[in-house]
Amino acid sequence: MTGTALTSTTWRTLRRLLRALLVGTAVTVAGCLAVFLGVHRAADAVATQSVPSILAVHDTQVALRAAHGAALDGFSDGTRLLGGPGEEYQNQIASAGQHLARVAEANAAGAEGSRDIQVVEALLVTYTGLVSRADVGLRDDPANPVGTAALWDAASLLTEILVRLDRLREAQVAAFDEQTNRVWTRPVTALVWLLPVLVLAGLLVVAQTYLRRRFRRRLNAPLLLATFFVVVMGAATASSLWSADRLADVRSEIATVERARSAHLTTLAALDAGRLAGQLTAACEPLGGCRHTVDRVAPDGVPSGRESEQVTDARRATAAELDRTARLGGQDATDRATAAATSFAGEFLIPVAALCVAVTVLLGFQPRLDEYRYHER
Repeated sequence: MTGTALTSTTWRTLRRLLRALLVGTAVTVAGCLAVFLGVHRAADAVATQSVPSILAVHDTQVALRAAHGAALDGFSDGTRLLGGPGEEYQNQIASAGQHLARVAEANAAGAEGSRDIQVVEALLVTYTGLVSRADVGLRDDPANPVGTAALWDAASLLTEILVRLDRLREAQVAAFDEQTNRVWTRPVTALVWLLPVLVLAGLLVVAQTYLRRRFRRRLNAPLLLATFFVVVMGAATASSLWSADRLADVRSEIATVERARSAHLTTLAALDAGRLAGQLTAACEPLGGCRHTVDRVAPDGVPSGRESEQVTDARRATAAELDRTARLGGQDATDRATAAATSFAGEFLIPVAALCVAVTVLLGFQPRLDEYRYHER
């Protein structure tokens, strides 16, 4: 009677341990996969949508400023090509269109972002039309008031386009913040997978200890292998912590890029203002009626409406350095986002490791269960 009771108790204990290990494996793989996929989906959205769209908006703004500056240079120095305001202007306008197309492709701001892109595209058509009109008016007479008025209108419209691009960029940044602040990327979410992993590892230790004590064997090799696969599951999921940390670095890099681009665009705007003031001066001085307009568009320190070559060269050097800083920051942000989105096949490794845990646990328990299969009561 005592032997039967002992046998029955051992069999039931083995069954309970086996059931607990299998349930623990299922809970662990569910938690690990949920966190891993949640983090990497957010990282993938950052790498393929928000970061490219933010950088592309900045590139669009820079290209438009460069195009406008090239047109102003051409109008002021008489190097315009027949049929247009210059090759550099055309190249920069084409570049701006390509960057805007990239924004549309990667757009992370949804319908709101799409509407802003459509408005900018429509305004760009109007802007290029005004520049073409200015070219026609100023081609033969650099002081032509009609051409100068068209150029003034183009400059005013460019300011509006850049403001709308700022709004579009802010929408992309807001989408970026939403992607990086999802529940899966928060440190506390690690408990969702870390606790089950620790509990499952603890259960394997308990099972190993019980089998060693009850059957007087040092180690159960399958259970030892199962412990290894649990460690693999935990290590694969832990990579999501690294990815979440990289996303925080991406946010820091994007902030650096935004500061550099803002200063860069401000410098380019000052260069454009000086050149536009010079164009207005040439057109209005014979008429003597627009000094207040010249003073309004001229940058600080240019009372005559014309910058000295020294000031202009200094602004260009500053713009080049800021552009370099912004591009390096943008490349760093892109690289970090790409690294964060790289899963190293963890979405496959985790379930495979979990399956291996289940199989090795069964292999570890089945011989012991077979010994008592005919003694169940």
